[in-house]
Order: sequence, then structure tokens, then C-alpha cells
Amino acid sequence: MDKSAYHLWDLHRILFGNAPAEFLIEILFRTAVTYFFLLVIVAWLGKRMSGKVTITELAVVIMLGAIVAPPMETPERGIVQGVVILTLVLFMHRTVTSISLYPKAQKIIQGRLDICIKDGVVDIGVIRRIRISRAQLFSVLRLNRVYNLGQVERLYIEANGKFSIFLAEHHRPGLSVLPDGDKQVHDIQQHPDPSLQACTSCGTTVDPARAKQPCPHCGNTSWDNAVL
Repeated sequence: MDKSAYHLWDLHRILFGNAPAEFLIEILFRTAVTYFFLLVIVAWLGKRMSGKVTITELAVVIMLGAIVAPPMETPERGIVQGVVILTLVLFMHRTVTSISLYPKAQKIIQGRLDICIKDGVVDIGVIRRIRISRAQLFSVLRLNRVYNLGQVERLYIEANGKFSIFLAEHHRPGLSVLPDGDKQVHDIQQHPDPSLQACTSCGTTVDPARAKQPCPHCGNTSWDNAVL
């Protein structure tokens, strides 16, 4: 914009931009047409777009937001350009989805499943790599009414970021996942073997003699009573 043509209190520019006021009527038509084609494209993308999205689907959602705005709001941009770009995104998404059917390509494009907890023990290396804290894991467990790590056979984080929990057939004593500051809640937990210790970092359980040494799984030196 030419600086000399800029005025701070230019209400016409602030409200309508540089286009004439009549362009608002054109915007109604542009919006209706773009919205219709957007609905068609999203329907063709598949049912997954209305549920938990994958990495590629999230990328498509972000692109759709960027694509539909200019054809609706910019006088210099025609509707056909937006429709062509939307169709191209649909084609690209279908192509990527087809390539993702191959296992190696799927890991690269969609990500992979990771095991965060195995046999009641947190894999510290995995949660560091995927940048998830123990507090987040414990919160997920509590929301699923799991109160100690000994109950967990496996906890997976799926490629789409969703957690899957599989409980052990026979619950074992393990590290409590209840908040440290709520002592009353901790009182409801049982101590089947008062001498059994659990690593406060990963949940590995050992006898008292080994609890005087660093955790064999993660090297942590802090221990707590294992609970059931």
C-alpha cells in the first residue's frame, strides 16, 4: 500500500478493504461455491477425516484452511483456482494413502507404534524419544482406572498419538501412579510385600537388597514401596 494513501481512521478501508463495498455480495457467492466444493473434497477424502486424524490427514486439514480463504476473500483470485488446488490436494492425499499401504513407507509417512510400558516397567528411552513425560503416562493410566504399573502388560502409543492399554491377567505389585500429594488416596492401596521396592522412575520392582543399588533398568537411585 502506498504510504501516502494510508490513513489511520479510514473506516472504509478498515471495514471493506480496498475492494468496493459491492464485493461483499460477490463474497457470498464465492463462499457458497467454495464451501460446496470443500464438502465434496472432504467427503472424498474418507471417513477418517471426521475422526482421529493421522499426520498426513492433519497436514491436509491445515492446507484446506489455507486454500479456501483466498478464493472467498480476494478479488484478484478466481474460484476456479481454489477448486483446482482442492482437487490437487485430494489427488495427493489419495496417492500418499496408497503408498502408505507398504510397511516401510507407512513408518516414514504415518509414523510408528511405540511401546511405552512393558510388563509394568516404563521404557524411559522410548518416552524420551517421543517426548512424553511420565506425568502424561500416569495421567492416561489414572483416566483408565489403572492405579499402579503392575497392572499394565503393555501401553502403546499408536501412530496417530492415541494410547492403547492392555492389562495384565494377574495384577502384580508395582509403582503407584497416584499423585504424590494426595496421601489419603495412597492409603487405599495395598502393600502385599512391604519389603518389595519399586523404582520411582521406571517402576522396576526389586527386593530390598538390590534397592540399595541403582535401578538395573534406568539407573535411578530413588525407590518406593511397591503397591497393589
